[in-house]
Amino acid sequence: MARTVALVLAVNLFVIVLGTVTLRQSRDQYLRNAATQGRNLTQMLVYSISGVFDAADIALLSVVDEAERQHRQGGISTDALNAFIIAQHTRVPALDSIRMADGNGDILYGTGVEPGSNKSVAERDYFIKLRDTPQAALVISKPVLGLISGKWVVILARRVSGPNGAFAGVVYCAIPLEKIRNMLSTIDVGARGRITLRDESLGLILRFPQQLPVSTDLGRKPASSEMQKRIAKGMSTDTYYAERTNDGTPRLVAFSKVGRYPMYVSIALLPDEILARWYRELTQIMSLVVLFLMVTTAMSRVIYLRLRRQLQAEEEQRLAREELEVRVAERTEAQRLTNEKLKLELAVRERAEEELRRGRNMLAQIINTIPQFVFWKDRDSIYQGCNIVFAKAAGLDDPELIAGKRDYDLPWMREESDAYRNDDRTVMDSNRPKYHIIEQQLQASGRRLWVDTTKVPLCDDTGTVTGILGVYDNITERKMIEEARDRALAMLESLLASSPTAILVYEGESGACVKANQAAADLAGGTVQLLLSQNFREVPSWEAGMRVAAELVLSDGQTRSIEIDTTSSFGKQLQVECFLSRFEVEGKHHLMFIAVDMTERKRLEQEKRLIESQMLHVQKLESLGVLAGGIAHDFNNILMVILGNADLALMRMAPDAPACENLTQIEQAASRAADLARQMLAYSGRGKFVIEKLDMTRLVQEMGQMLEVSISKKVMLRYDFAPELPPVSGDATQLRQVVLNLVLNASEAVGDANGMIVISTKRFYCDRAYLSESWIDDRLPEGDYVVLEVSDNGCGMDREVIPRIFDPFFTTKFTGRGLGMAAVLGIVRAHHGAIKVYSEKGRGSTFRLLLPCVEGDADHHELADLGPLWRGCGTVLLADDEESIRGLGRDMLETMGFSVLVACDGQEALEIYRRHKEEIVCVLLDLTMPNLDGEQTFRALRELQPDVKVVISSGYNEQEVTMKFAGAGPSGFIQKPYRVSEMSRTLRGVLGE
Repeated sequence: MARTVALVLAVNLFVIVLGTVTLRQSRDQYLRNAATQGRNLTQMLVYSISGVFDAADIALLSVVDEAERQHRQGGISTDALNAFIIAQHTRVPALDSIRMADGNGDILYGTGVEPGSNKSVAERDYFIKLRDTPQAALVISKPVLGLISGKWVVILARRVSGPNGAFAGVVYCAIPLEKIRNMLSTIDVGARGRITLRDESLGLILRFPQQLPVSTDLGRKPASSEMQKRIAKGMSTDTYYAERTNDGTPRLVAFSKVGRYPMYVSIALLPDEILARWYRELTQIMSLVVLFLMVTTAMSRVIYLRLRRQLQAEEEQRLAREELEVRVAERTEAQRLTNEKLKLELAVRERAEEELRRGRNMLAQIINTIPQFVFWKDRDSIYQGCNIVFAKAAGLDDPELIAGKRDYDLPWMREESDAYRNDDRTVMDSNRPKYHIIEQQLQASGRRLWVDTTKVPLCDDTGTVTGILGVYDNITERKMIEEARDRALAMLESLLASSPTAILVYEGESGACVKANQAAADLAGGTVQLLLSQNFREVPSWEAGMRVAAELVLSDGQTRSIEIDTTSSFGKQLQVECFLSRFEVEGKHHLMFIAVDMTERKRLEQEKRLIESQMLHVQKLESLGVLAGGIAHDFNNILMVILGNADLALMRMAPDAPACENLTQIEQAASRAADLARQMLAYSGRGKFVIEKLDMTRLVQEMGQMLEVSISKKVMLRYDFAPELPPVSGDATQLRQVVLNLVLNASEAVGDANGMIVISTKRFYCDRAYLSESWIDDRLPEGDYVVLEVSDNGCGMDREVIPRIFDPFFTTKFTGRGLGMAAVLGIVRAHHGAIKVYSEKGRGSTFRLLLPCVEGDADHHELADLGPLWRGCGTVLLADDEESIRGLGRDMLETMGFSVLVACDGQEALEIYRRHKEEIVCVLLDLTMPNLDGEQTFRALRELQPDVKVVISSGYNEQEVTMKFAGAGPSGFIQKPYRVSEMSRTLRGVLGE
């Protein structure tokens, strides 16, 4: 036995050593295979990426050659070059675009370039490098956001030289990062593996999978120190194992330079994923070793126990033989005594059987005379007997024929037979009766009855169950009555539960609630159980006239309805229409209470009235706006003559002349009138808007000094600006006018008393409900808005005054014109904003402006130095239907050194232009003229000479005029009234001098 155990231990040790060596060799082989796989995948990516870059470079070289060839032949043909670029782009589908920019950086040619897009690459690093380095070849940029496509791309660019070798522009193509990512996504690096593409400084260009937004990831340098050391030594490709990477995880890294391009691609594989299959093999081998050890140990123990049991069995066999001999002798004596006793018992049993036969006959007569169905079965659910009634139901002529039959042999349905036998088994197994089993039974006549069955177990003298006795009654008629009642009750319960209307039922005598549905509980704000515990004569909310109506309904039976506005006993505010009616149950009066929620209907009616009021106000403002815009336009033509002549007179008069002061006052008065006209245009929505991204905090801060001197000395101005406020899109001049008007109104509201005006800005999310409560709901979208709030502690306003403050020509000031707040409303609505007003008599007012946020940073502008009056040369054609303006314009233009030709309408202007086309350098057109208006004249001039320089003049703003000119618009615009300096500045910009 000892030798067997030693042999087993030796075999087990050998198996353990063999498994360990095999696993070690397998792990090393997996790691070598992973390193080879990493190098192969890296090279595959290098071939793919460098192939795209090579194809792109070939396309660039072709476009550069074509552009330089056209330069040498006298100039670039836009259509020919665009067609050539499109052909090259078609050969390289991986490119997003191929374009060419001129020497100034303006993108003029290529795919996706719209005419007049005014996009420039002058600030891009690749443009600057190619412009400043004539010997530069292919330049690859860092990832940038495309000016036209809006995608993150890598730019490949080459220099275009003119015929004399001078810099003539660049040809570049854009490779979307998304397409490079698609190349990387074809490589399987496991669930946690990574593929990265870096530039020559190891700055991150692209990562797969992407973990951070592209704008955040770009340029990051999380390369491991091992990779940096190898590249510093001049190695272009290598594979190494990094014990700890930037995320703290060891990885197997393979990297390689992308061909001849200054980029590196690397693949980092996770050792756990590389060795996943090895771990499974480890588990399998260890399981086999453990299983082998368990089997050998078990076999050793089995052999040991078998030898031990064999010795014990031999000893037990000897003892058993001795005991058997003793028991045989005792059994022989006991058998003799038993035979004697059996003779006596047989005599007693014969007498008992006779008495039993007489009792059975009596029981059979009783069972056959009762109206119930009676049967009994043995332990196997086989019928042993039944009464006559049961036999007829089973289709048998004699009850004796039931013996030996099963339920399946009788007319019952199989499902019924299965149920009967299950009940039999339950009663016999539990040895307990089962009462009132309600079930169906198919009779031999074909009739189907409902029966109420009771089954009890049959036991012998020892209490052992030997069978079952069953008795059942025909309850078909009673069952039909109960089912009809249950259906009626179920329908009533379903109607109450599914009704969307609140329904309550009260006893008329006691007032107690006996029925309530879920809709009533939801309406009252409670639960069905709490409603059932209430009495309508004790509920406080019934005091609002409902209790009196309920008593009247209970007394005369007439249905009544009533509308109430009350608070339920659960604290919920209710606006409901109630219906009360009486009905009887078992001779007792009951009260039915039905309530319909009118809260939503009332709210919709109120909202409808508010919308109708706002629509009437909007229609009034729009009609007055059209009138104000027309008046302002004509007023500007009149002011043009006054302001222009005053400006010319001041220029031609000696500064010390006595009339200078009078002319200055005329000019100032005309300027104030022009401001009034601008307010009228702003009110009509036609004000001059120069749209840009504005920081409202900076805009108010820049106005600080002007606001301080504009308000009363007794009023203190305080600011509360939110940090990092997003920009809004709007016109700075118009918004300054809004701030100034609100601050001046606040100062006048404070009056001569000491007071305070607070100007604050913040960012606020506005939902639809909040925006709908603003002054004139323009259905603005939900979102983030910049809030400009001007509040004061002045006299405030009555509720009757607030709805009228934005009406034009309404004012509470003695000297007011009533256009300030109307212009504020027009400007804010033109900026797609809203105004909210809070005011209380004697407690001050707050005006809150809501302007939609835009993305990006606010624009910054430096004030231009106007310098001395610019003078030009050549002939200018001036067309205007007002003779006074033609004379004034001639004087202004001649003052600036131009020769002037004048026309009274568009038709005459065309005739003059045809005769003097060669000498005319610019045309100044009025927008509204008889015969041919400014728009028609402009198009006719462009047909005569496409590059003619045209300046449009109008009393309306530039944006409204520009909308009339689709495609290539006029060269410039000047709004009436204007001074000589403004005309000089406009012509200087148009003529490019």
